[in-house]
This record gives sequence, structure tokens and C-alpha cells, in this order.
Amino acid sequence: MRAASSNRSSDRRGRSRHNERSAEDRPTTLKLRNPHTILAALAVRPEDFTEIRVARQGDHSGSWLEVIQTAEEVGISIEVGAADSQSAQGRSYVGEADVKARETVSISEMFSDPQVGDVWLGLDGVQDSRNIGAIARTAQFFGIRGIVLTRDRTAPITSISHDVAAGGLEVIQISQPPNLSKALSEIQSLGIWIVGTADDAEESLESLKPDRPWMILVGNEEKGLRRLTRDACDLMVNIPSGNQFVSSLNVSVAAGIAISTLKL
Repeated sequence: MRAASSNRSSDRRGRSRHNERSAEDRPTTLKLRNPHTILAALAVRPEDFTEIRVARQGDHSGSWLEVIQTAEEVGISIEVGAADSQSAQGRSYVGEADVKARETVSISEMFSDPQVGDVWLGLDGVQDSRNIGAIARTAQFFGIRGIVLTRDRTAPITSISHDVAAGGLEVIQISQPPNLSKALSEIQSLGIWIVGTADDAEESLESLKPDRPWMILVGNEEKGLRRLTRDACDLMVNIPSGNQFVSSLNVSVAAGIAISTLKL
């Protein structure tokens, strides 16, 4: 049986403030510097590009040469020498592209027509933009149908997220509902079974089978899943460890292990 949530209503205090803040934090334009990310975006949404700049004159090779050639084929001009050769963090790079941020989708659109073996991923308060990118890259690699991120607690999907995802965030569906507990209830009503991950869960991840549509939930890097999120899950599982010296995993690694368990 499904586990019933102990409190289906959200905490309304400060909700408007959270929503306004998250709306302001979400970037409208991304500055991409990973050529693989840029190539992925050029393949699926070239109309969203504003400009591509390369940092130095001369011959370009490898992925950046492919970026230049692809951009020219679709009519996007390349500004040579118009980009700094180093970022604010001192990292060198060849070029960059300005591209419009992708639109998110609704819960009903993301979870339409669920099939046995389909898997989605939910992030409850994951804060690090690089973790979000790494998770999205793994999710796309394994063919996950979509990712749900809450707007009130999750770091926005940034340019860094896109570059770390190496193209994964260019095609996978993203939904950002304002309240995760309410969204989980709607997701379950659409026929999806929700499994949460936690170190103290009694059941093992190895017990899961791809015998129904699943949504995997992973939590904040430090605190894990919130209580209301756990209460909304149909099942809680742990990732079994063979070494007690290291008792936890990075959230992106944990997400990858959980995904592969259901998709391989």
C-alpha cells in the first residue's frame, strides 16, 4: 500500500516570499562554456542563441571547431576575440555562448502516459549547482523521463549546471513546482510510485524492480529528505555499503546508483 502523508497541507508562511525570490533567481540567459553543452543546445534549440564568442584568433580544433561550424550552418555569427580567456575563478576557456534558459513543464505534462519501467527523479533541496548538473547528465545517460526540483529550496539551474551536465539539461524535461509535497500527491494520483532514499531506511535499494513507473527522490546534501517528503513516499530504501568507514555518498553518485538499479 502507499504510505499516506501525515500532513498534506504546505506551510504557507513565507510562501510568497520564497516564490518571488526563486523567480528572481532563475536565470533568463545562460552563459555556456562547455563546447559539448553548446553543441547539444545548437542541435535542439538553435533559435535560443543570442551570441557565440571565442576568446582567441587562430585555428580551432576539436569540439570548438565543431561549435563554430555548426553555428555557421544555422546562421549564428561567431565573435572572434570578444571573450575573456579566463573566468572570474581563473579558469581558462576557449569561448562562450549566450543562450536563453529552457522553459520548465508542468507536473501533468511531465508524467503523462506513464509506462512500466519508466523512471523519473526528484531532488528535495539539493543546493549545489554542480550536483544538479552531474545528476542531470547521469539521468539523461540512462534515459530518465524527467527531473522535478522544488523552487523554494533548490538552487536554481545555472550556467554551471548546464556545463557540468554536458548536454543533459538541454533535452531532459524539468519541472519546478512551488511545493513538493503537493506535487508528490499529484504525481502519485497519475500512477507513479515514489521511492525515497535515506541511510537509515530499513529496505535495500536492491529490492527495487522495474515493475512499475517509479520516481526516485534524493535529498539535500547535508540533511537528506525532509520529513514531509519522506512521509509522502510509498517506500524508503538505503544504498547498501560494503565499507563502514565511509558511511555516505555524494548526492549525485547516490542518484546515479539508484537510477542504474532501475534502468539496467
